[in-house]
Amino acid sequence: MNEYNVRIYSAGQNDFLEVAERIRSLPSYEAARQFESIKEKLEVLKTAPESCMSARDSQLRLRGYKMLAIDDYVYFFVIKGKTVEIRRIIHARKAMV
Repeated sequence: MNEYNVRIYSAGQNDFLEVAERIRSLPSYEAARQFESIKEKLEVLKTAPESCMSARDSQLRLRGYKMLAIDDYVYFFVIKGKTVEIRRIIHARKAMV
């Protein structure tokens, strides 16, 4: 099985910090559960990112963006060779507008 490298670009890093901050405000057992859930679901990006859905927006789709929904957030990424580049992490309500 081929594995992909996963990188989070600067805008995505800032987005993830906001997600992490929201999760840290939860009770510790719930925060731990949510972080573990995110970690497990992101594994698909290491093994089968092509299986994720293409972005709904036509301009993003033309630029090769794919998306992965995890809990209340949508992770937008592109595949460049053997690297998955997470570009943005958007709350699902905003992403579906």
